[in-house]
Amino acid sequence: LFQARAAEHPDAEFLRFGDSIRSYGDVEADVRALAAAWQDLGVEAGDRIVISLPNCPEAIVAILAAARLGAPVVPVSHQSSARDLRFVLRNTEATIAVIPERLGDTDYLQLYEKLLPELPALQYLATVGEEDLWYDDRIFQFEDLVSAGRGLEYEPVEVAAPDDAAILYTAGTSHTQKGVILSHGNLLFTGRATAEALGLGPDDLTLCIVPLSNIFGIGATLVPAIASGGSLVLQQEFDAAAALALIERHRPSVLHGVPTMFVLLRRALDEHGGDTSSLRTGIVAGAP
Repeated sequence: LFQARAAEHPDAEFLRFGDSIRSYGDVEADVRALAAAWQDLGVEAGDRIVISLPNCPEAIVAILAAARLGAPVVPVSHQSSARDLRFVLRNTEATIAVIPERLGDTDYLQLYEKLLPELPALQYLATVGEEDLWYDDRIFQFEDLVSAGRGLEYEPVEVAAPDDAAILYTAGTSHTQKGVILSHGNLLFTGRATAEALGLGPDDLTLCIVPLSNIFGIGATLVPAIASGGSLVLQQEFDAAAALALIERHRPSVLHGVPTMFVLLRRALDEHGGDTSSLRTGIVAGAP
């Protein structure tokens, strides 16, 4: 679906993050390059790829590149405990994990290096960050993989609607996490239906304040935007006052969130003021 959108309208805006604006064609080039780099490392259809990042362009590129290879993505919150990360990585027998180098006080590279001996299936780490670090033959910087992939031939993989696209972990009604498998067909049907129900079109800009590490971020935000040919502006991590500033700056028409987010946005609006008149529609979910 994304490849088709990029072919039809390569210059159309797709993604805003910070001060950067990227077109469908820009992101498609990175998706193809990363898929080629992963394919060169031996990633095959069915291999699981854990993506544990905050909302950022790299998360979207990784999700789409994995889909291109028929490799199910396993989105995991970067705020998960080491115990939960170990469980998900072992339970899925993930081949690759895409992680931040460092966020706040947490050194994720150090965390995962401690986990590696306990994860025989985990072959590679791809790290997102700005530090120029030296890595071994199992750890790569995300941008280096994308750069390397631009010079590689990419072998297309046949991916069918019933194939596994994502595995999302939820505790649900128990204390034990369970992996819920979603197919490409699941995500595409829901994404297209959501876009139709909300009347989304190419002119709609969605402010993504929900995490891309869960189904709300992927199924209700990312896929409907692609299905409608619209665009996204990402907030790395939710903050109500900063989200209001993004609304005033970018003038999005779509906003999804859980009830707590809207309560905090309402309070911030009462306290600081702001113009939210650009917002037209959205989804609230996650509580009665």
